[in-house]
Amino acid sequence: MRKYICLVFALFGMLSVGSCNDDDPVASPIPGGDEEVVIPAPEPINPVLVQTLYFDFGSVGGENRGSQTKSPDENGHYWNNIYNNDGTHAAINSVFKDFVNSEGTSVGYKLTLNTRFSTNGGSDGGGLLTPDAELLKDFAVSTATEDYFYIESGENGNNFTISGLDKEKAYKFYAFGSRNSTEKRVAYYTMSGLNSYQGELQIAGANLGGEGVNQNIANICESGLVYPDEEGTLTFAVSRSTGAYMAINALKLEEYTDVKRPQTFTLLTITGSAVEEGEVPMHVISPTDKVSNKFEAFLSLQSGKFSFKGVTPEGVSTDIGKGHEPGVVAMNSYGISAEVTGPVYIVVDMSKKSYTITPVEEWSIVGSVTEGGWNAGAGVPLAYQGKGVWGGRVKLTGLGTASDRARFNFIMNKSWDYTMKRISDTPNEVAFSNSGYSSSDINLNHGTYNITLDLRRFAFYIDCGEEGIDPFKISVMGSSVANGQGADSNHGYAYMFGELQDERFKNQETRLPWYTSGISIGGNSTLNLLARYNDLLYDCGKYVIFGLSLGNEGIHGAADQQAIYNQFKDNMQTLIRKAREDGKYPVMMNNYTRGDFEESDYRYVKQMNLLIHEWDLPSVNMLGAIDNGSGKWADGYQNGTDLYHPNTEGHREFLYAMVPSLFDAIEAGKILPARVSGTSYTLAGKVLEFTPEETVHPFTISFKVKGATDGTIATFTNGGNTMGTLKIQEGKVVYNSPSQGKIVGGDVTDNQWHVVSLTHYYAQGRTLLYTDKSLAGELNEKLTVGKFIIGDNSSTEGREYSELFFYRSAMNEEEINKLCDGSMLKSSLEIYAPLDGSKSTIENLAQSMNTVIVKSE
Repeated sequence: MRKYICLVFALFGMLSVGSCNDDDPVASPIPGGDEEVVIPAPEPINPVLVQTLYFDFGSVGGENRGSQTKSPDENGHYWNNIYNNDGTHAAINSVFKDFVNSEGTSVGYKLTLNTRFSTNGGSDGGGLLTPDAELLKDFAVSTATEDYFYIESGENGNNFTISGLDKEKAYKFYAFGSRNSTEKRVAYYTMSGLNSYQGELQIAGANLGGEGVNQNIANICESGLVYPDEEGTLTFAVSRSTGAYMAINALKLEEYTDVKRPQTFTLLTITGSAVEEGEVPMHVISPTDKVSNKFEAFLSLQSGKFSFKGVTPEGVSTDIGKGHEPGVVAMNSYGISAEVTGPVYIVVDMSKKSYTITPVEEWSIVGSVTEGGWNAGAGVPLAYQGKGVWGGRVKLTGLGTASDRARFNFIMNKSWDYTMKRISDTPNEVAFSNSGYSSSDINLNHGTYNITLDLRRFAFYIDCGEEGIDPFKISVMGSSVANGQGADSNHGYAYMFGELQDERFKNQETRLPWYTSGISIGGNSTLNLLARYNDLLYDCGKYVIFGLSLGNEGIHGAADQQAIYNQFKDNMQTLIRKAREDGKYPVMMNNYTRGDFEESDYRYVKQMNLLIHEWDLPSVNMLGAIDNGSGKWADGYQNGTDLYHPNTEGHREFLYAMVPSLFDAIEAGKILPARVSGTSYTLAGKVLEFTPEETVHPFTISFKVKGATDGTIATFTNGGNTMGTLKIQEGKVVYNSPSQGKIVGGDVTDNQWHVVSLTHYYAQGRTLLYTDKSLAGELNEKLTVGKFIIGDNSSTEGREYSELFFYRSAMNEEEINKLCDGSMLKSSLEIYAPLDGSKSTIENLAQSMNTVIVKSE
């Protein structure tokens, strides 16, 4: 392999001594080829420096977190500050302008954040507080080095664009990154326009800056000349080579004239006798979807020669062949001898007129889902199938943890330098993690799959293989709450529901071994789920629970909240439709509270939940579980100071809102319930009984009753030894608490049907009584209900009942009104009995296996 080391260095844009790293240069290999042909070297270019700009990336507004750099600095240089504008983040699409060059002269450039960046620094964040001028020269400005932008461990390829540049000029970058950590952290900085350059810089690591100094104090990543694209823009991306968090503290940009803009190509093909298939189209490397002049291909070479054919933006075809020295091409048709045979990776950079060839010894799968974990040398290998395709049937046995969910990357030659990840917001497109694309690990839970890595199309494919769809797997696809964030060890409501199903199976309460499979990712919105929809297909389960929120969709603080509402509604309908088309049975978790919600946010959440209640799928009323009545978490259920997530007990309240036997009922063929009108059941000397499944905290019981005679209309046990009652007393509905107090409701003496609804917010400690749509009053109490009895078997007086509902969640006024208006509200519905006296049994049309029985004693 040493023979090709210099080629690999060219591929990754690494610099010689004194730039990004301190690696020794390696001698070039000797090429084969047309020995009799002498290719002249191109005329040298002597660029002239025009101006310089300095940028300070960092955090302001927090104590000991960093500060902006004031101009001029002690060297007389003027700086431009790029900083956080959304808490500790710099928001996506933020535009910074009104820049000046190092002499304080205004320039018309703009910097736009194409992705969000996190910010930190100062004495609290591990930036370089005391830079040494002998080591860093003009970068030795403490306010510039002490704070930084950085990408989180789950991010890759975060980037910004500098626009307004002169496309006839060239630009050179000097990038400095430093963060105090014993973890070895090596960043890739990729600068791209018409051409691209990539440098590698170690920003942190044990004793990196000397004994006990665990951060970069001396090295600066210096690029070659990079040319803006046709629109006059350059993109700067931050990716990772090694470690978790990658920082950029400061940047210097030099502008040069007297340069020669490279010839651009939109298409490139490799052809010749050495190419096994005769001709292979090359794939353009372009994170910005613009002309990049950089191409790549995976193919198999044999003995012979190869060359390239390029097509310009004007459609002109050009032969490209052997250059004046190894690894260089020129505009001619002379072939290049293939010194390497077998599967190879070829990269051609037409701006540099260079190429590299790297032998492909192996592609493998490495990650938390593989037995060897994140050991690049212990992955699951894929076999070469020919034509740039690797694949096979693989058994993945690794299990994700709370902080490291099951996921993997493709690794070439057992080296992290060749890590292939999924391009963000695409279903299955891949790119090398160091090529400037925004990318992420590929999520996949353990199991046996057919996995294909197609590097002609730069895509991967996963199918469920011979085992097919697991009829008992319930995929939970959503965002951070669905992933358990806020709960101990991330064991949130989805995990708890899986545990509950396991207990029910062991206790023979269900004959089916249901289990949950987490495929949720923090921060996801409907847009993210649509982009990574294939994660659901790859999970190979029959059922899916969607767990998203208007909060992540961006409802809070949105300039157009109705547009956010519509986006969530439309995209969720698309997700539901797609799941059904792919043979999945979807279930929906409704919207829930957040610590920073305001009245308008709350209004849209309630409106969306009313809509979901009536969608044609089962759903769970999460809002009624831990709402404090104004759209925020009930006291004691927020995860500390974290406004966005409930704590463990909050997740448990969400669990209690889920119907335990929902999936048993679906598997048994129970369809979604529809309201039945015109039926009634007369109770005289007998009662109806039911006991909710498992533990119940929040609940709503609602039924229609007719008959003004005084007497008990319903009772329930509380904690096993006290009773709560609903009665008609002196023509009014009265709730008598099992603890203390009562609520007197509306008048029902007109011998007409009336809806009686008792709803209980356990987390709030609050019970409310409604007569029809009128709120009669409320009590402060916490109930743990057991058996419910409708009617009074001690009375021979007949009373008519109709439409008995029992929900495992509390209901707000808007929901009660809809119920009274005849809407079929299905979220968290465990019992819906129309109460038809003409039938011999009491039907429960809700999707649960619970029953209502008639007792005469």
